[in-house]
Amino acid sequence: MSQIEIMKDSKIVEVMVAQAKHERVDSQIAENAANVINDLAKNPNPHNRYQIAQLIGFAVNEITRPQTNWLENVADVKRVGFGDRAQFNVRLEGIRAYIQAKGATTARSKIANKGMTLDTLAVSARPVINTVELKNGQVQMADLIRDAAFQMELAEYGRIQTVLNAAATTWAAPYYGSGTGIVKATFDPMIRHWARMGAGAAPIILGDINMVSQLAELTGFSTASPSAWADEIMMEQNRAGYIGNYLGAKVINLINPYVDETDTPALDTDKLYVLPGGLDASLRPLKVVFEGDVDSIEENNIDDKTFEVRLDQYFNAAMVLGVRPYLSVYEA
Repeated sequence: MSQIEIMKDSKIVEVMVAQAKHERVDSQIAENAANVINDLAKNPNPHNRYQIAQLIGFAVNEITRPQTNWLENVADVKRVGFGDRAQFNVRLEGIRAYIQAKGATTARSKIANKGMTLDTLAVSARPVINTVELKNGQVQMADLIRDAAFQMELAEYGRIQTVLNAAATTWAAPYYGSGTGIVKATFDPMIRHWARMGAGAAPIILGDINMVSQLAELTGFSTASPSAWADEIMMEQNRAGYIGNYLGAKVINLINPYVDETDTPALDTDKLYVLPGGLDASLRPLKVVFEGDVDSIEENNIDDKTFEVRLDQYFNAAMVLGVRPYLSVYEA
């Protein structure tokens, strides 16, 4: 039998990704993929072990893309190749105009930006597989791939949240505010502030269902007096559990998955993020970089007869401020 070569775009990678996502896969296609893995496992020479590690790495790489809408809304995210460095540009104070006598010399000003690069760290997972179980086809490869990808993603979220929260608590109003529950007198000025800067687009409020579900109460909404509210509002509240707009801002429910085997959400449940609508992502102060794809290497352990795969993703996050944060954070 000719050597099996698994590439990033191989059909078996697509099948493993689909199974890891619990998507429907034709039974014959799934069986063919399992047979390929079994053929590799039954002859664990260096080439075949490398191909199994590549399969895991390629599949994990495909599903370690944010399973939440958090990053796409609050961060400036760049993806670069291995060894490359992401260049982030931060807008500083720009051109100014002055009133003066005709012919007088005016002060100079220029468009100002500062550039910065961000060194990366490694987030790693090291799944261990019993070689006998692997040879016998007892290893659920899709489960391994899904678990590894999700755990790596959780570690990334933890790092990014730590960076954001540490910076936000040092900001003054209207960029940071806190209170018991959602304090209208503190939260509303944040929205009005960004409503002036959205180039005609409505501000965005992003938060966990625990937070966005409380916004209706701030409007005076009550199911006890339904006649005072439009049917559309009543239906929206009942259908989604939150209102879609508040003070002219678009409300987005944060997709917040549970950490495996627990009832703990992966992301903060006590935050509301407010951003100007139509904002270019490059103006966001939270900078996140992913360097290269998920890298995989493998090794057999002769002591306990296990097959180990190490998975690494290079990434990092930093807070970089220019004129202003271009983000408000409310913490309950």
